[in-house]
Amino acid sequence: MSQKNDLKNGQGNLQAPLHGYVAVIASVFIFNVFLAADVIAAPEEIQVYLDDFTEVGKYGLDLHTNYVASGQQPTVHQFRVTPEFSYGINTNWDTAAYFLTVKNPGNPPETDGIKLRARWRPRAPSGDSPFYWAVNFETGQLSQRFYPDETSGEIKLIGVWKTGPWTAGMNFNLDRSLKTHPMQAATSEIDTKIAYQVREGLQLGIENYSSLGAIHYDPTQPQSSQSNYLAADFNLGNWDFNAGIGHTSGQSPDKTVLKAIIGVPF
Repeated sequence: MSQKNDLKNGQGNLQAPLHGYVAVIASVFIFNVFLAADVIAAPEEIQVYLDDFTEVGKYGLDLHTNYVASGQQPTVHQFRVTPEFSYGINTNWDTAAYFLTVKNPGNPPETDGIKLRARWRPRAPSGDSPFYWAVNFETGQLSQRFYPDETSGEIKLIGVWKTGPWTAGMNFNLDRSLKTHPMQAATSEIDTKIAYQVREGLQLGIENYSSLGAIHYDPTQPQSSQSNYLAADFNLGNWDFNAGIGHTSGQSPDKTVLKAIIGVPF
């Protein structure tokens, strides 16, 4: 889960120049804010991937949840819960499985499918460098009402920059159906996070999720989307939390979304 290691280890000893760092993260965030327009419904996983990694030989469990507090039909008051079971293979690889579920008002819980991922990094985070990067590979078998092509694939490029109490992360996502002749075009997305460590065990930040839409223009698909969250990362005993409130704009039926990622001691 994001920020887990940083919150437990304090502010760290990365001492890159603060003014350069602030310029980088500010330009990244502003780029995303002004690039997007329309928004689709809240996804099953609202998270900017940072440098968290499942320990070698250990299992992990994160619960991804979000609730549409205000908006329009058909998603208003929709509640999603996505358990993520992970395993650390070695220092370079970890893997996980996601089980997508949704609860609409007046209806029993439904499943939206399953996703599998594998994440690779060339090395673990180091105090010798403020920069860290990794690549996440993901595939899914999804409900048709959730994703018309049913099969999906994603490549996520992960970049993280840290200095003192500051953390900035950027993810570039490329999503495509695995069908030979898909109904939906391939899409791309940029997600960013800026966080400040207030004290040991507590970070406050801003998360932005900006879909750039279809790579090749497709009038049947939304061409851009945006969502901004105020978020807090904190620990309660051995439990880890990322909680936030987000606002969407444009043509999305969602307006206010509450989200939480709960890292369960395992």
